[in-house]
Amino acid sequence: QVCFIGRSNVGKSSLIRALFSLAPEVEIRVSKTPGHTKKMNFFKVGKYFTLVDMPGYGYRAPQDFVEMVEAYLQERHNLKRTFLLVDGVVGLQKTDHIAVEMLEEFGIPYVMVLTKIDRASRGLLLKNVLEIQEFVKENTQGCFPQLFLVSSVEFSGVHLLRCFVAHVTGNLPTVDAC
Repeated sequence: QVCFIGRSNVGKSSLIRALFSLAPEVEIRVSKTPGHTKKMNFFKVGKYFTLVDMPGYGYRAPQDFVEMVEAYLQERHNLKRTFLLVDGVVGLQKTDHIAVEMLEEFGIPYVMVLTKIDRASRGLLLKNVLEIQEFVKENTQGCFPQLFLVSSVEFSGVHLLRCFVAHVTGNLPTVDAC
């Protein structure tokens, strides 16, 4: 399993739709209303792995968010990677720090994904990337060091993230060096 988590309105559903646009069994509805996802949604990706779309935290989060997510994260031994989405325009927020603390406390391997990069100016994007890299270096042990930058609108970075998902789920064949 892989799961996607982030603040409400960070673009989780849009990113999942873009990432799995080639997998017809992953039907993601994208809402214009932040906090539309109220429960965990599980999608089988072929017979390869399961993708979990978590509800957003922060604004309009479901009341039972903490209990639901903590229980899931602590009990899933087949969770290969958690993808923590951060808005490329606003950068890391206090609620994202809490999510990182939870992932770190539970010892869950995770990756940070900067979404909506098409909406941020280059200067703002660079500022947010540098802040996140510094935060990861200073405050994390379980975070994959590579930050993924994506745009669900322009599909920027989506292919690379798709390959990484395939890799962590064991669905990317490796080429043996001769």
